[in-house]
Amino acid sequence: MIVKTTLVRLLAPLAALMALLAALSAPAHATAGGSAAAAVRAQSTAAAAEGRYNILISHRALFVADFCLLSTTSGNQRAACSGNKPLGTDFRLGVVHKPGDRVWIDVNVVSGRDTKGIDLRGNRMCRVDSTAINLNVHCWKNLAHYESGAPGERVYG
Repeated sequence: MIVKTTLVRLLAPLAALMALLAALSAPAHATAGGSAAAAVRAQSTAAAAEGRYNILISHRALFVADFCLLSTTSGNQRAACSGNKPLGTDFRLGVVHKPGDRVWIDVNVVSGRDTKGIDLRGNRMCRVDSTAINLNVHCWKNLAHYESGAPGERVYG
């Protein structure tokens, strides 16, 4: 009896969560006046007007860091972050973007000094490395320019 009572107590919050998820995933026509459907259509239209800004980061710095890509459109609410990445990691990030937006990355160093607002200036491929005291970010317009051996543009926060 004690086991059954304990299980009921443990599973009750899960049952409530499942009921909430079922209510949230109900068809839009089940809501009063179909206002939810109108909201979904408005969000879809807004999303269609936005594009994506995608970058490739080659992390060659001697620290672990979380990299976050942001744009004027995304603001801080919808940053695309990498999670903690160690030395030698190559990865991609993408964020919503409209033509004319400023796009930047924030480098959040684990147990170190963060660097915020590194303006990408339209570049799509960046290499991050460091010396004992400086974070260096060099960027290229695309992967082909990077692979050509051309020197990258140094960007700053």
